[in-house]
Amino acid sequence: MISCSSLAIFVFCATLMLICALEFVSASEREDLFLNVDVDMDLPEYNYSETDKWGSIDPHYAVCSTGKRQSPIDIKTNDVFVFVNKTMQELTINYHVDNATLCTDGIDVKVLFNARGDLIIDGETYKLKQIHWHTPSEHRVNGVQYAAELHQLHAADDGKRAVVGVFFNCGKPDPVLTMLKPELDKLAKEPCQRKERKVDIPMFDSSFLKRRPRKYYRYPGSLTTPPCDENVIWNVLSEVETISKDQVEALKAPLREAYKIKNARPTQPLNGRKVQTYDGN
Repeated sequence: MISCSSLAIFVFCATLMLICALEFVSASEREDLFLNVDVDMDLPEYNYSETDKWGSIDPHYAVCSTGKRQSPIDIKTNDVFVFVNKTMQELTINYHVDNATLCTDGIDVKVLFNARGDLIIDGETYKLKQIHWHTPSEHRVNGVQYAAELHQLHAADDGKRAVVGVFFNCGKPDPVLTMLKPELDKLAKEPCQRKERKVDIPMFDSSFLKRRPRKYYRYPGSLTTPPCDENVIWNVLSEVETISKDQVEALKAPLREAYKIKNARPTQPLNGRKVQTYDGN
């Protein structure tokens, strides 16, 4: 027979474990809304003026400072660690028309999907979860930083992640942002705050995101925002797209003032990682 005191200790320990588990789930769910989970979360905020301190803000962000496979990076094409891999294949991207949601927490602008589209890498399928933009670009090529960078984030059933990065320079309007203009304008009319704001996008045509790159770079990296998890396969396209100056401003308009200036993490050390290049020319 279990004594009352033993039962009390058991209940206390079980409750403590449950609280810890809930805290862990909440932190995991933040991950840049990567798993498209709609919950209210109250995790420590980060900014781009002190990116070197991200790892000390919260224990769940520690890998931002201690990790050795962090993103973004400067892809130096003449570096010995950057090489053409003739066994690599063209990216296989299958996106569809589906309902989506445009949202912002004042840090960046995202489009969340229902995971119908997919990216296939080495025979493994990664479902499209979201896209978001950084201004200016986070990755660089030979030190060159671009006006903006689009990240198309995917997740596999086993938890692995894959991101397609697309550079933009100022020029002709981008068709995706042209399509999103009404929703972006609607977000910009609301006051900037930390609480997430959303606008539904009926029948978003994500086929506009489908690209057949002739050349791209692949390397093992991380999320570029806290918690900076490192289980990410990066695929950065070499071809640079165009975006109008008005569209750059439209991406910044819904953000809070500090993030309008910049929401791009500085490049991180390569730490001996190899950057593979696919060249289909």
